[in-house]
Amino acid sequence: MAAVTAEKVSLSGLPASGAIAWGSDGPQVTVFSDFHCGYCRLLHQALKEIGARVTERPISILGTRPISESVLCAGGDKAAAVDKAYGGTELNSKTCDTSGLDANERFAHDHGFDGTPVIVRADGAVIRGYRPKEFLLAWLKESAK
Repeated sequence: MAAVTAEKVSLSGLPASGAIAWGSDGPQVTVFSDFHCGYCRLLHQALKEIGARVTERPISILGTRPISESVLCAGGDKAAAVDKAYGGTELNSKTCDTSGLDANERFAHDHGFDGTPVIVRADGAVIRGYRPKEFLLAWLKESAK
């Protein structure tokens, strides 16, 4: 397994309009993801199994901006829209303010997030790339120390 760097970021300047919250009351994590990324799909499942509280911030690495817009603009249950997007289900396209996605992509570019997933713990620590459930559980507990 690759070594984890000590990189940290602050997410405080990102607008809520670019985020989709899902999950339970478990450890908090933010994920920069792409809905066509296979490792993002695996991470999504692992975080569900952990019971994490996730803030999903879509970025278009693999040309998925239209899917991200559909998820962000989905009325009602956005968490269900995330599940559908990862499952390859086409979403009904609506229009809404997508400036939050622009902010996600600027942030990702400014911080060199040129691949997905990028996982950010509540204390700002960053992991680039997929990690299995057992690793994530241990890593997420570190922020509680």
